[in-house]
Amino acid sequence: MVPLLPTLRRLARLGALLSLLISLSGCVSLNQPPRQALLSALNLQVQLSEVELADALQLSPRKDVPSLQRVRLDQQRLERIQNQKVWLLHGRFDWRWPGEALNVASPFELRLIRAEKGQTWRLLKPPSSQSPQWRIYPLPMA
Repeated sequence: MVPLLPTLRRLARLGALLSLLISLSGCVSLNQPPRQALLSALNLQVQLSEVELADALQLSPRKDVPSLQRVRLDQQRLERIQNQKVWLLHGRFDWRWPGEALNVASPFELRLIRAEKGQTWRLLKPPSSQSPQWRIYPLPMA
């Protein structure tokens, strides 16, 4: 009976390891946008908003790029837009312009879509009064 005990222990360890691997694999999806794509899209969206605001106010857009801090993703889900799989991301972030002391806390909503070959991501902006169609902006490769 002594040889049976080490075998049972080995089987118990193997079972625990297997259940851990299965549970961890459920936490990660290879189809979700990586954090770098989220940060690039958020940075691009802030810059696009700045240009739109400057145009509306008939001002020159800023040449510098804001710094993003404390990006928190609260919710992400997959949805279909025009028969394409699109990730809808909601969260909050802090940002500020270089040389300014004021941090601005803002919510965000982003839509990200994989490029055709699946190697890069794109920011998808919904139709607006200025542009009645969805707009797609490529994000830099990480």
